[in-house]
Amino acid sequence: MNVLLCATCGTRLTAPVRQLDEMPEYPGWDGLPGPDGRRHGPPSVPCGTYVVDPLPFGAPFGPVGPDEEYDGIVPGGTWKSDEVAIVAADCTSGYETRLVPGAVRVEDAE
Repeated sequence: MNVLLCATCGTRLTAPVRQLDEMPEYPGWDGLPGPDGRRHGPPSVPCGTYVVDPLPFGAPFGPVGPDEEYDGIVPGGTWKSDEVAIVAADCTSGYETRLVPGAVRVEDAE
């Protein structure tokens, strides 16, 4: 088990979590409201786990070349990212958190 900490200040960002070997398949979502009435899809990873998502995510962005394929669009045009993300589920809701690896430090939970 590990905890994720802010790489700058050392603030603990998660309870103890277990690392998965690979990103699980994204669970399907029907777009309907959940039992609490909110309309958000399920997290990609189970509660109490985290994984390094091999797909690029977040800043810094660079423009996509004319012959490149990319399925993400951000304000101002089509861009791509070279950053991977650490994905952790939020056990208090249906959301997940995506963290840039350089901003997070992983330590053994004690």
